Amino acid sequence: MRLRDLVYYISRYPPVLQLGALIVVILITMGFIMHLVEPEMFPTVFDGVWFAIVTASTIGYGDTSPETVRGKAFAMVFIMFGAGFMTFYMAKLASSFVITQGALGRGERSYERANHLVVVGWNSRSRHTIKALLSNQPERSIVLIDHSLTENPLQKEGVHFIRGNPGEDRTLRKAKVSDAHTVLITADQYKSEMEVDMQTILTLLTVKGINPSVYTIVEILSPEQIVNAERAGADEIIESAHLLSTVMTNSVFSHGISTTLLEMLTHLKPNQLDFMKAEAFSEKSFCDVAQQLNEKDILMIGVKRGSDLVMNPSPSFLIESDDLLLVIHT
Repeated sequence: MRLRDLVYYISRYPPVLQLGALIVVILITMGFIMHLVEPEMFPTVFDGVWFAIVTASTIGYGDTSPETVRGKAFAMVFIMFGAGFMTFYMAKLASSFVITQGALGRGERSYERANHLVVVGWNSRSRHTIKALLSNQPERSIVLIDHSLTENPLQKEGVHFIRGNPGEDRTLRKAKVSDAHTVLITADQYKSEMEVDMQTILTLLTVKGINPSVYTIVEILSPEQIVNAERAGADEIIESAHLLSTVMTNSVFSHGISTTLLEMLTHLKPNQLDFMKAEAFSEKSFCDVAQQLNEKDILMIGVKRGSDLVMNPSPSFLIESDDLLLVIHT
């Protein structure tokens, strides 16, 4: 490798790493020199490097020191320059740490990992969702994107924050949407329904443009925009207004049902309410399949056929191979 290529390769790394590499080279070089100049006092290169490190960081322990004039001269030069380099490096390292932490808090640092969850929008729903996910799966990697926040609201929880417009490629690439496994796009309910849904669909199109295979969950406020969200490639659509109105309607007919529904959903652990493939139960009745699953502590409550969901079908209802069984793992 030519010197120019080596310099170019090193220049790609942060200044702190470059300076650290330089200090390592200086310490090894000084150790080698001390071994050559004082072979009796420093019989191996390792002994020389040990002396260089101790001298640079603590001005020596006094257990080993050069005895010849040449050795002392080299040591004097090294003490003046080596110790200064070490002090400067530690100050630079501390400064870099402070700058990095500040950039993380302000949402300026790009995310570097993969297979993570990206949450778009900061509101009460996204806050509760993130905290619920982390309480059940503390190791889950989550990236939050929002343009209104100035600081990371969940930095202590380990959530990575990206500040910017989620409808722009630059922002989504900083969140590394290209390697994400799921993207959740929430609605800003402080704007009009039409404006919010248009922004959601624009963000969805941008996400799919970067990573067509990523699983996307979008919150839509207006029923009229559901078709557009489907056209844009949404894998799952949450119509929050419809969910809320359904709960309200049931509460009118059955007082207290909203509290029961909320408690039921809250107490369900992740993957406890799930869809199960029905290939192994093809042409069997709902009653027979329910009994088989019940023996495995699995409660079947419905069947999804295509886009239709049949809740608690009749006992004679025949299961087809393409069906999905709605089950609760007890």
